[in-house]
Amino acid sequence: MSKSEKKLEKELRVFGLKCQVLRKRRMTFLFGKFASIKQELTKKNNKPMGNLQVIEALLQKWNEENDTSNTQTKEFQEEPCPSTYIRSKKVDTNQHIFLAAEDSFKRLISVVDWHARCCKEKLKPTKMFKKGHVCKTSLKCNDKETPHVFSLSSTYLPTKDYLVNSGVNHGITCSGIVPAVYKRFAQGSGIGVISDENRTSFFNVHSQHIQEEYKYSTDIALLQEIASYEELDSKIDIMSDARHGLRKNAKDTSVVCMGEKTHKVISCEHVTKTMDPVSQRHERLGTEKIFKYLHENDVTVNVHCHDRNLSINKYVRENTEAINQNDVWHCVKSVKSALKKVSTGSKSSEGKTWSFQLSDKVEPVATHMYWAIQNCNQDEKKLQKSLLNILDHYENIYTDCHESARCKVDAKYEPSRIVITSPVAEKLIVSVILNATVYKYAKDYGLGRDTFYVESFNNVTNIYQNKRIAFGDSQYNARANRSVLHRNENVDRDFTSVSIKQNHTMPRSTKGKKNYKRAKYKFRDNIWSRFMKSIYSKRIDSRTKKVFKCDISNKIHFLQFSRHLFL
Repeated sequence: MSKSEKKLEKELRVFGLKCQVLRKRRMTFLFGKFASIKQELTKKNNKPMGNLQVIEALLQKWNEENDTSNTQTKEFQEEPCPSTYIRSKKVDTNQHIFLAAEDSFKRLISVVDWHARCCKEKLKPTKMFKKGHVCKTSLKCNDKETPHVFSLSSTYLPTKDYLVNSGVNHGITCSGIVPAVYKRFAQGSGIGVISDENRTSFFNVHSQHIQEEYKYSTDIALLQEIASYEELDSKIDIMSDARHGLRKNAKDTSVVCMGEKTHKVISCEHVTKTMDPVSQRHERLGTEKIFKYLHENDVTVNVHCHDRNLSINKYVRENTEAINQNDVWHCVKSVKSALKKVSTGSKSSEGKTWSFQLSDKVEPVATHMYWAIQNCNQDEKKLQKSLLNILDHYENIYTDCHESARCKVDAKYEPSRIVITSPVAEKLIVSVILNATVYKYAKDYGLGRDTFYVESFNNVTNIYQNKRIAFGDSQYNARANRSVLHRNENVDRDFTSVSIKQNHTMPRSTKGKKNYKRAKYKFRDNIWSRFMKSIYSKRIDSRTKKVFKCDISNKIHFLQFSRHLFL
């Protein structure tokens, strides 16, 4: 054997040995992997697995992965899941923005889910059309043979109006926002705008339900006011005031009547220039309508308090049996204004038209008047005498002061105010007291009533009725009704704490400010419920109709009977 043959044989032997080593390594690797698969299957199935079961499991896995029927599922699983948190790009900041109802969102999910099970192609939206605040579009897939097309729109009511647009219209109506502000907001935010025709037609229907809710609220307020008195003769105390719709030459006037005990609105009468062309006579006309409304419901007024309108004074005195009372705050305010004029002035007119000795008497005199009114025991003479005692007190003459006053009790009492010694100061303060309405008409202030709650109601009305805007009759009446609903629901609500802060304009104030709880707006839900009920109800039970149309006088008689029964 030659050297070359020996060398070749040696190389073949070495190559064979290498192949055996590689084969052993390969077999070891395969057996190790096979053993690990067997171990995993044993753990998964919770029972020992043989080599045959392992091979069957591997073959089944291979068949599932290569099955053509699951190609769509495989492709779907291979695609990454899109993120639910989308960061808007600069080019996409002007995209469509619209409102959607919950049912519309759920229906879209179900449509996409159904299409994914039936078709391999993807759905794409076509052109979008805005209908107010909702969006109308269609979804279409790319199937060339039989493409699927789905028309999508927001949930609509039996009246063919969209639920979203009706809800927004309801919010616009109940919030008091004016149409111009709504349009600027909607156009600026890009959420679409409801047409004027749609809003007008909605308001014409919606205002009826607002009126019904107003009637229900005032009826309940009247019953609660009657129930607040111990007597069973349906006599109540009321306070009233007028609010003009404009600052000058108002076309509309709201005359509101509140109960003295509950502070809730019993009636709010709308007076226009078609009833009386003179705005100054509107309060008298509205008051007459209030007394007529109470008379129709068998309710008698015991005390009527207002802010001293002379025509109202005359009407109450001559045409009713009620006790006429005027607001204390307004009369004391006029006294303070008159006293300020005679307590300050130019240097040249000092001692003629004003006196320095009266410079510190404005607030103390007002306090004395409040005290005199509250402690006169409805005695006109006693009230006038107490008012005249103001001058004696500041002249260090305490003979007519009250027995509990510190100037009589404390032997070491020293006046904290400037003592009046000037005849000019004496003459000026006496003229202010004698010309005050509380002195000349002391009978109208004997009970010490005020119209604070009526004045606060005007602040609520400003939310819904801007005095710079002239509303139509229907719009004005609806806004007045919403003011009443807002007021009756939130008046005298609970408060969480009282904040006492020093105010330089009111240095003697120690009462503090109440921090009220958040206001409630259940009347909005009630109006919406009435609106939905009118849409979906086909017929009303005659018995139910009788209950809702029951006259309030019958309710009052029932209330009196039940109270008499339980007492």
